[in-house]
Amino acid sequence: MLFTTNIIFHLRRTVKRWIMDTMSTHPKATKIVATIGPATESETVIEQLIHAGMNVARFNTKHGTPEWHRERILRVKSVASRLDVPIAILIDLQGPEIRIQTPGEQPIEIQENERVTFATTQHTAEKTIIIPQAVIDAEVEGNTLIIDDGLGEFVIVGKNADSLIAEAKNACSIGHRKSLNTPGVVINMPPLVEQDYMHLDAATNDLVEYVGLSFVRNAQDVHNLREELNKRNLMANIVAKIENQSALDHLNEIVLATDVVMIARGDLGVEVAFEELIHWQKTIIKLCLEQAKPVITATQMLKSMVNFPYPSRAEVSDVANAVYDGTDAVMLSEETTIGKYPVKAVAAQAKIVAYNEQFAKPNTIEPPDIDASQWLTHAVSLLLKTSGDPSKSLVIDRVVCFSETGTTAKQLARFRRIRRIDVVTDSQLTYHQLSLVYGIQPWIISLENENLSDTQGVVAQLATHGIAKSGEVVLLIHGSHWKQPNMTNVLKIVSIP
Repeated sequence: MLFTTNIIFHLRRTVKRWIMDTMSTHPKATKIVATIGPATESETVIEQLIHAGMNVARFNTKHGTPEWHRERILRVKSVASRLDVPIAILIDLQGPEIRIQTPGEQPIEIQENERVTFATTQHTAEKTIIIPQAVIDAEVEGNTLIIDDGLGEFVIVGKNADSLIAEAKNACSIGHRKSLNTPGVVINMPPLVEQDYMHLDAATNDLVEYVGLSFVRNAQDVHNLREELNKRNLMANIVAKIENQSALDHLNEIVLATDVVMIARGDLGVEVAFEELIHWQKTIIKLCLEQAKPVITATQMLKSMVNFPYPSRAEVSDVANAVYDGTDAVMLSEETTIGKYPVKAVAAQAKIVAYNEQFAKPNTIEPPDIDASQWLTHAVSLLLKTSGDPSKSLVIDRVVCFSETGTTAKQLARFRRIRRIDVVTDSQLTYHQLSLVYGIQPWIISLENENLSDTQGVVAQLATHGIAKSGEVVLLIHGSHWKQPNMTNVLKIVSIP
């Protein structure tokens, strides 16, 4: 398609006034991922979470059976359907994460400088923590073991064929099934564990939009999960969780291989030096914006709200800075699974992101390579960089994108120049998946006229479904024909009669 001089002229002159007019009226563009747990599993609380600002419901499969998760996923789906809002479901697999076991599943009290045995089975030693053989094989004397995101730190002082002897660097209480980190050491474990296969077998396309993989080490881990999804005919997108040094070493290939990235700062913050964490957060978000891959910033964002009704000032700063970095979504874990104030935590995050989005600068990053199929979205971004005299601008009230897969919408959203893009699709999967992407308001519509070049017919559909109102000026972005992926090639400015 050729742009006309008039279209370019009007677009450039309307941008500033349009952005100023829309920012104060649009809801938050940054999405919220809330983990469902004992504190939030009822339909009543799920509805409150949605009203407070939840866009994605996360289910941590490290805890609970497939049956438990299925029942609660159905609850979320039921409430979202009743409220007529898109809510994505993310099931988070364990992957090659290491979980310890304690004797009798009871906590172990450990004193500073006390020696503890890490073994594959219950040992004769008084205090034993059970770990996989793969950890013992990979470790050597002098290495560090960290339990429960830094609650307990141990230095290995001895090694046998089936055990490690380690000295505690601090007093701590070690609970059953807490996480174990091995900073600087890659453990030879499969990308999926037996429990993961159980949850994948229970997943269906009408229930799950995203599958998260923990402790991704390289692109092959992502490919392996993709193969398992394909075997089960599951169309869910993959969320690669960046939480160890190996993932950072292979960051570019992982971002290219996955659909979504999660910066899992809990484990990442103990796998790398803590002073490096925010550097990596900004680096990962920048790379994701370049590649148009949605990115989630996660872990301990409002942790004080597990027990208190208000966030700390540092937590407010943390959430706000993730917005300024350009994250697509922010996530809550303990705050909404076991916290005393789960709904208030979501509402607090929504307030923080909505306010600070007004001041966040657009993404100025230009990808190194522009695929031919992306030319239109790059053209729109370039047009939005410059505005003329606002007093002479034609006001664009909304942007509407027609997308079968959501790819065009993600390409547009990554520039962060538009705080709301209405996306029309007739795919239930795309409808819910887009609820994770910055600034996207999805609409599920089966268009009667598949030829989108019939502008009058398209405008009538928008008005009929309440997407655009009479008198509004709308920027339409679509392909010549409906349901033809990677064929977005039309940009129009139309007035709704």
